[in-house]
Amino acid sequence: MSIKRVVVTGGSGRVGGYVVRQLLHDYNVVIADLVPGNADAEYVQANVMELDELRAAFKGADAVVHLAAIDFDWKAPEEHYINVNVRGTWHVLQAASEMGVKKVVLCSSISACGLSEMRADWTPEYLPVDERHDNKPVQAYSVSKLVMEQMAQSFANGTSMDVICLRPLAVVLDETLDEYIEFVDHPDRHWLFYYVTAADVATAFDAALKTEGLRYGTFFLSADDTSHPKPTTEWYQDVIGPLPEIANPRLYQQNPRASIFSNRQAKEVLGWQPTSNFDELRAKAKSRQK
Repeated sequence: MSIKRVVVTGGSGRVGGYVVRQLLHDYNVVIADLVPGNADAEYVQANVMELDELRAAFKGADAVVHLAAIDFDWKAPEEHYINVNVRGTWHVLQAASEMGVKKVVLCSSISACGLSEMRADWTPEYLPVDERHDNKPVQAYSVSKLVMEQMAQSFANGTSMDVICLRPLAVVLDETLDEYIEFVDHPDRHWLFYYVTAADVATAFDAALKTEGLRYGTFFLSADDTSHPKPTTEWYQDVIGPLPEIANPRLYQQNPRASIFSNRQAKEVLGWQPTSNFDELRAKAKSRQK
Protein backbone atom coordinates (compact mmCIF):
# COMPACT_ATOMS: atom_id res chain seq x y z
CA MET A 1 0.00 0.00 0.00
CA SER A 2 1.48 3.31 -1.09
CA ILE A 3 0.22 6.22 1.01
CA LYS A 4 1.22 9.70 -0.02
CA ARG A 5 -1.72 12.03 0.62
CA VAL A 6 -3.31 11.95 4.09
CA VAL A 7 -6.35 13.97 5.16
CA VAL A 8 -6.62 14.67 8.89
CA THR A 9 -10.08 15.56 10.19
CA GLY A 10 -9.81 17.64 13.33
CA GLY A 11 -6.22 18.45 12.40
CA SER A 12 -6.60 21.97 13.79
CA GLY A 13 -7.24 20.73 17.32
CA ARG A 14 -4.64 20.52 20.08
CA VAL A 15 -3.83 16.83 19.62
CA GLY A 16 -4.45 17.22 15.90
CA GLY A 17 -1.58 19.68 15.69
CA TYR A 18 0.82 17.10 17.13
CA VAL A 19 -0.41 14.46 14.69
CA VAL A 20 -0.22 16.74 11.66
CA ARG A 21 3.32 17.89 12.46
CA GLN A 22 4.42 14.26 12.83
CA LEU A 23 2.82 13.17 9.56
CA LEU A 24 4.30 16.08 7.62
CA HIS A 25 7.68 14.33 7.82
CA ASP A 26 6.54 11.64 5.39
CA TYR A 27 3.22 12.62 3.81
CA ASN A 28 1.39 15.29 1.90
CA VAL A 29 -1.00 16.28 4.70
CA VAL A 30 -4.34 18.05 4.34
CA ILE A 31 -6.17 19.41 7.38
CA ALA A 32 -9.96 19.03 7.09
CA ASP A 33 -11.54 21.04 9.88
CA LEU A 34 -13.89 23.89 10.65
CA VAL A 35 -10.98 26.32 11.02
CA PRO A 36 -7.34 26.33 9.85
CA GLY A 37 -4.70 24.99 12.18
CA ASN A 38 -1.24 26.27 13.07
CA ALA A 39 0.65 23.51 11.25
CA ASP A 40 2.16 24.27 7.86
CA ALA A 41 -0.21 22.02 5.93
CA GLU A 42 -2.81 22.38 3.22
CA TYR A 43 -6.24 23.23 4.63
CA VAL A 44 -9.76 22.53 3.43
CA GLN A 45 -12.84 23.57 5.35
CA ALA A 46 -14.96 20.55 6.18
CA ASN A 47 -17.59 19.61 8.74
CA VAL A 48 -17.85 15.92 9.59
CA MET A 49 -21.61 16.37 9.80
CA GLU A 50 -21.71 17.26 6.09
CA LEU A 51 -21.14 14.22 3.89
CA ASP A 52 -20.64 16.22 0.70
CA GLU A 53 -17.91 18.33 2.32
CA LEU A 54 -16.07 15.18 3.32
CA ARG A 55 -16.38 13.71 -0.16
CA ALA A 56 -14.73 16.83 -1.54
CA ALA A 57 -12.03 16.85 1.14
CA PHE A 58 -11.14 13.18 0.58
CA LYS A 59 -10.83 13.41 -3.19
CA GLY A 60 -7.41 12.08 -4.16
CA ALA A 61 -6.56 10.98 -0.60
CA ASP A 62 -4.79 7.70 0.05
CA ALA A 63 -5.59 7.69 3.77
CA VAL A 64 -7.69 9.52 6.34
CA VAL A 65 -6.86 10.12 10.00
CA HIS A 66 -10.09 10.88 11.85
CA LEU A 67 -9.63 13.00 14.96
CA ALA A 68 -12.65 15.31 14.78
CA ALA A 69 -15.02 14.66 17.69
CA ILE A 70 -16.74 16.13 20.71
CA ASP A 71 -14.29 15.47 23.53
CA PHE A 72 -15.37 14.24 26.95
CA ASP A 73 -13.74 17.23 28.64
CA TRP A 74 -16.14 19.55 26.85
CA LYS A 75 -18.98 18.27 29.08
CA ALA A 76 -21.38 18.46 26.15
CA PRO A 77 -25.00 17.29 26.23
CA GLU A 78 -25.17 13.52 25.80
CA GLU A 79 -26.97 13.74 22.47
CA HIS A 80 -24.09 15.78 21.03
CA TYR A 81 -21.61 12.99 21.73
CA ILE A 82 -23.81 10.48 19.93
CA ASN A 83 -24.68 12.79 17.06
CA VAL A 84 -21.21 14.13 16.25
CA ASN A 85 -19.00 11.24 17.30
CA VAL A 86 -21.15 8.46 15.89
CA ARG A 87 -22.81 10.01 12.86
CA GLY A 88 -19.75 12.10 12.07
CA THR A 89 -17.58 9.00 12.08
CA TRP A 90 -20.01 7.15 9.84
CA HIS A 91 -19.84 10.11 7.42
CA VAL A 92 -16.04 9.90 7.43
CA LEU A 93 -16.04 6.16 6.77
CA GLN A 94 -18.75 6.39 4.10
CA ALA A 95 -17.11 9.28 2.26
CA ALA A 96 -13.69 7.62 2.47
CA SER A 97 -15.02 4.37 1.01
CA GLU A 98 -16.82 6.21 -1.80
CA MET A 99 -13.69 8.19 -2.69
CA GLY A 100 -11.45 5.11 -2.86
CA VAL A 101 -9.41 5.85 0.28
CA LYS A 102 -7.15 2.90 1.10
CA LYS A 103 -6.94 3.29 4.88
CA VAL A 104 -8.70 5.11 7.71
CA VAL A 105 -7.17 5.47 11.17
CA LEU A 106 -9.79 6.43 13.76
CA CYS A 107 -9.16 8.07 17.11
CA SER A 108 -11.20 6.03 19.57
CA SER A 109 -10.50 6.24 23.30
CA ILE A 110 -9.83 4.31 26.46
CA SER A 111 -13.43 5.27 27.23
CA ALA A 112 -14.68 2.62 24.79
CA CYS A 113 -14.06 -0.04 27.43
CA GLY A 114 -15.94 1.91 30.10
CA LEU A 115 -13.24 1.65 32.78
CA SER A 116 -12.54 5.37 32.57
CA GLU A 117 -16.00 5.98 34.05
CA MET A 118 -14.75 4.70 37.43
CA ARG A 119 -18.01 2.97 38.30
CA ALA A 120 -18.07 0.83 41.42
CA ASP A 121 -19.65 -2.01 39.43
CA TRP A 122 -17.09 -1.93 36.61
CA THR A 123 -13.42 -2.32 37.50
CA PRO A 124 -10.64 -4.19 35.68
CA GLU A 125 -11.26 -7.93 35.37
CA TYR A 126 -7.52 -8.57 35.13
CA LEU A 127 -4.25 -6.65 34.82
CA PRO A 128 -2.96 -5.34 32.58
CA VAL A 129 -6.17 -4.52 30.71
CA ASP A 130 -5.74 -5.36 27.04
CA GLU A 131 -7.89 -5.23 23.92
CA ARG A 132 -9.53 -8.59 24.75
CA HIS A 133 -10.99 -7.17 27.95
CA ASP A 134 -14.78 -6.79 28.08
CA ASN A 135 -16.25 -3.42 27.18
CA LYS A 136 -19.13 -2.09 29.30
CA PRO A 137 -19.50 1.66 28.76
CA VAL A 138 -22.66 3.44 29.88
CA GLN A 139 -21.90 7.16 29.45
CA ALA A 140 -22.77 8.70 26.10
CA TYR A 141 -19.19 9.69 25.26
CA SER A 142 -17.89 6.21 26.06
CA VAL A 143 -20.68 4.54 24.11
CA SER A 144 -19.98 6.78 21.11
CA LYS A 145 -16.39 5.56 21.00
CA LEU A 146 -17.34 1.88 21.17
CA VAL A 147 -19.94 2.35 18.43
CA MET A 148 -17.26 4.06 16.32
CA GLU A 149 -15.12 0.94 16.58
CA GLN A 150 -18.03 -1.31 15.62
CA MET A 151 -18.78 0.83 12.59
CA ALA A 152 -15.10 0.75 11.64
CA GLN A 153 -15.13 -3.03 11.64
CA SER A 154 -18.24 -3.07 9.46
CA PHE A 155 -16.45 -0.99 6.82
CA ALA A 156 -13.36 -3.20 7.01
CA ASN A 157 -15.64 -6.20 6.50
CA GLY A 158 -17.73 -4.67 3.73
CA THR A 159 -15.20 -2.70 1.68
CA SER A 160 -11.59 -2.95 0.53
CA MET A 161 -10.62 -0.19 2.98
CA ASP A 162 -8.38 -0.95 5.95
CA VAL A 163 -9.58 0.61 9.22
CA ILE A 164 -7.50 0.88 12.40
CA CYS A 165 -8.85 2.19 15.73
CA LEU A 166 -6.46 3.73 18.24
CA ARG A 167 -7.48 4.11 21.89
CA PRO A 168 -5.37 6.85 23.49
CA LEU A 169 -5.46 7.07 27.26
CA ALA A 170 -5.52 10.48 28.98
CA VAL A 171 -3.51 12.53 26.50
CA VAL A 172 -0.99 14.81 28.20
CA LEU A 173 0.18 17.75 26.10
CA ASP A 174 3.19 19.84 27.01
CA GLU A 175 0.85 22.74 27.70
CA THR A 176 -1.47 20.65 29.92
CA LEU A 177 1.21 18.81 31.94
CA ASP A 178 0.90 21.02 35.03
CA GLU A 179 -2.88 20.68 35.03
CA TYR A 180 -2.65 16.90 34.69
CA ILE A 181 -0.17 16.60 37.56
CA GLU A 182 -2.43 18.69 39.78
CA PHE A 183 -5.31 16.38 38.90
CA VAL A 184 -3.53 13.08 39.64
CA ASP A 185 -1.86 14.38 42.81
CA HIS A 186 -5.12 15.22 44.54
CA PRO A 187 -5.01 13.17 47.77
CA ASP A 188 -8.52 11.79 47.29
CA ARG A 189 -8.20 11.00 43.59
CA HIS A 190 -10.13 7.83 42.71
CA TRP A 191 -8.66 6.92 39.34
CA LEU A 192 -6.46 4.52 37.40
CA PHE A 193 -3.59 6.98 36.81
CA TYR A 194 -3.14 6.31 33.12
CA TYR A 195 -1.70 8.62 30.50
CA VAL A 196 0.04 8.92 27.16
CA THR A 197 1.80 11.98 25.78
CA ALA A 198 0.50 13.79 22.71
CA ALA A 199 3.87 13.33 21.02
CA ASP A 200 3.60 9.55 21.44
CA VAL A 201 0.01 9.58 20.20
CA ALA A 202 1.25 11.30 17.06
CA THR A 203 3.86 8.62 16.39
CA ALA A 204 1.18 5.95 16.90
CA PHE A 205 -0.94 7.41 14.11
CA ASP A 206 2.17 7.48 11.94
CA ALA A 207 2.88 3.84 12.80
CA ALA A 208 -0.69 2.83 11.99
CA LEU A 209 -0.46 4.45 8.57
CA LYS A 210 2.78 2.59 7.87
CA THR A 211 1.48 -0.83 9.01
CA GLU A 212 0.61 -2.99 6.01
CA GLY A 213 -1.64 -6.03 5.73
CA LEU A 214 -3.86 -5.18 8.70
CA ARG A 215 -7.51 -5.01 7.69
CA TYR A 216 -8.82 -4.01 11.11
CA GLY A 217 -7.51 -3.62 14.63
CA THR A 218 -8.06 -1.84 17.94
CA PHE A 219 -5.11 -0.69 20.03
CA PHE A 220 -4.65 0.90 23.45
CA LEU A 221 -2.08 3.71 23.41
CA SER A 222 -0.57 3.75 26.88
CA ALA A 223 2.69 4.93 28.36
CA ASP A 224 4.74 2.14 29.90
CA ASP A 225 4.28 3.60 33.38
CA THR A 226 1.53 5.24 35.43
CA SER A 227 1.39 8.76 36.81
CA HIS A 228 1.20 7.50 40.41
CA PRO A 229 4.50 7.52 42.33
CA LYS A 230 3.84 4.20 44.12
CA PRO A 231 4.06 0.69 42.62
CA THR A 232 0.93 -0.09 40.67
CA THR A 233 -0.17 -3.13 42.67
CA GLU A 234 0.15 -1.11 45.89
CA TRP A 235 -1.82 1.99 44.96
CA TYR A 236 -4.43 -0.12 43.17
CA GLN A 237 -5.35 -1.82 46.46
CA ASP A 238 -5.43 1.52 48.27
CA VAL A 239 -7.49 3.34 45.63
CA ILE A 240 -9.60 0.69 43.89
CA GLY A 241 -9.70 -2.38 46.14
CA PRO A 242 -8.57 -6.01 45.97
CA LEU A 243 -6.31 -6.86 43.06
CA PRO A 244 -7.92 -8.74 40.17
CA GLU A 245 -6.06 -11.54 38.38
CA ILE A 246 -2.58 -10.46 37.30
CA ALA A 247 -2.41 -11.91 33.81
CA ASN A 248 1.22 -10.88 33.36
CA PRO A 249 2.95 -10.87 36.77
CA ARG A 250 6.37 -10.44 35.17
CA LEU A 251 5.34 -7.04 33.82
CA TYR A 252 4.89 -5.60 37.32
CA GLN A 253 8.03 -7.34 38.56
CA GLN A 254 10.15 -5.76 35.85
CA ASN A 255 8.44 -2.38 36.07
CA PRO A 256 6.67 -1.93 39.44
CA ARG A 257 4.96 1.21 38.13
CA ALA A 258 3.74 -0.42 34.92
CA SER A 259 0.50 0.86 33.46
CA ILE A 260 -2.90 -0.63 34.22
CA PHE A 261 -3.43 -0.79 30.44
CA SER A 262 -1.35 -2.93 28.10
CA ASN A 263 0.42 -1.38 25.13
CA ARG A 264 1.86 -4.69 24.01
CA GLN A 265 -0.40 -5.08 20.99
CA ALA A 266 0.42 -1.59 19.67
CA LYS A 267 4.12 -2.37 20.09
CA GLU A 268 4.03 -5.78 18.45
CA VAL A 269 1.57 -5.14 15.62
CA LEU A 270 2.12 -1.46 14.82
CA GLY A 271 5.76 -1.25 15.82
CA TRP A 272 4.94 1.69 18.08
CA GLN A 273 7.03 2.61 21.10
CA PRO A 274 6.06 5.17 23.78
CA THR A 275 8.94 7.35 24.90
CA SER A 276 7.72 9.02 28.09
CA ASN A 277 8.65 8.50 31.72
CA PHE A 278 6.40 10.21 34.23
CA ASP A 279 9.17 10.83 36.75
CA GLU A 280 10.91 12.82 34.01
CA LEU A 281 7.70 14.66 33.20
CA ARG A 282 7.30 15.60 36.86
CA ALA A 283 10.85 16.88 36.93
CA LYS A 284 10.23 18.90 33.77
CA ALA A 285 7.12 20.50 35.23
CA LYS A 286 8.95 21.31 38.47
CA SER A 287 11.85 22.92 36.64
CA ARG A 288 9.47 25.18 34.73
CA GLN A 289 8.02 26.47 37.99
CA LYS A 290 11.35 27.80 39.19
